[in-house]
Amino acid sequence: MLPLEAIELDAFRRRHEHDTFWCGLLLGGCGLQLTTTPYTDRACSPSSSAC
Repeated sequence: MLPLEAIELDAFRRRHEHDTFWCGLLLGGCGLQLTTTPYTDRACSPSSSAC
């Protein structure tokens, strides 16, 4: 599960450094690889350049 706090994101990235996550086409997504962005003013969320 993706952490909601930016301070937890580094641990998540280390734990999944060899994993990739994709925006699901069957779920109505764009099909591109997801990236994580640390935010301090809102919950961190995965995103792609097209979604």
